[in-house]
Amino acid sequence: MGYILYGFLGLMLALLWWQNDTLQDELKEQHSINLLATKANKKWQDEIEKLNLEFSKGLESLSELKSKKEIERVYVKEVSNNTNSCIDAINAVYERLQYQRGDNNTSASPSTKDTKAALHTK
Repeated sequence: MGYILYGFLGLMLALLWWQNDTLQDELKEQHSINLLATKANKKWQDEIEKLNLEFSKGLESLSELKSKKEIERVYVKEVSNNTNSCIDAINAVYERLQYQRGDNNTSASPSTKDTKAALHTK
């Protein structure tokens, strides 16, 4: 009966030894998969940070454009709130557009000069 018990214990020991080897191989495989997943996650984090940076730059650009539009809107309101004619307001807006393009050397029409004078006396 003792030999059967020793044989059974030996069989159990051999089975555990074999199971240990397969588990170690599986552990190595899982470790390599985890390393690949970690590298992929790092790449995605870098991409997300880059996209967030570009998004924030885009928002800054949009807010700058909005503030410029608001300045122009206030300018046009100031011109149109004066008691000048509609033609004077249109000439002032036209002159402002030329100024924005860099055409500062163009000669202004008399009605545009009147509008300028009215704005400066305000």
